[in-house]
Amino acid sequence: MVCLYQQEGLEFSELIKDIIKKQFNLPVVVAHSVRIPSQAFNPLRTQYDAMKIIETFVYSLDQKCNWHLIIIDKDIYTPRFNFIFGLADVQRNIAVVSTYRLSKNGLLKERLAKEVVHEMGHILGLNHCPIPVCVMYFSNTVADTDRKGFDLCPECRRKVERI
Repeated sequence: MVCLYQQEGLEFSELIKDIIKKQFNLPVVVAHSVRIPSQAFNPLRTQYDAMKIIETFVYSLDQKCNWHLIIIDKDIYTPRFNFIFGLADVQRNIAVVSTYRLSKNGLLKERLAKEVVHEMGHILGLNHCPIPVCVMYFSNTVADTDRKGFDLCPECRRKVERI
């Protein structure tokens, strides 16, 4: 079971329930809303450190769930990148996805669905895929996200079905 945590004011429950059910056949329960911890903010970058967000929430996760997904609307990064759309902590089975850079051109829901599937794929054990239309392809830009599909390629599908 997947627990969904959303930043206060966000409401993507139905979209996320539908896409996770379709792609992974997993149930999703809506957990408590979250506030982004101020200690995750980096004033030099004017962004939030995605790993610090995960580390802050790891102790308040609902233990009835196997996997955890946090949706926020803040600009996030990891030290190796200028920005990221999401980050998965595969050891803790938790991922964070940000809508911040996905909302241009009215494609927010489509892009969010792709990034949710991508990060869920990681916490289910998948790596990045070299096939550009596979949802597990690494998105360096919004254009990359727009080019890829919602679905796992046949090889990634086989891998996730073995998990």
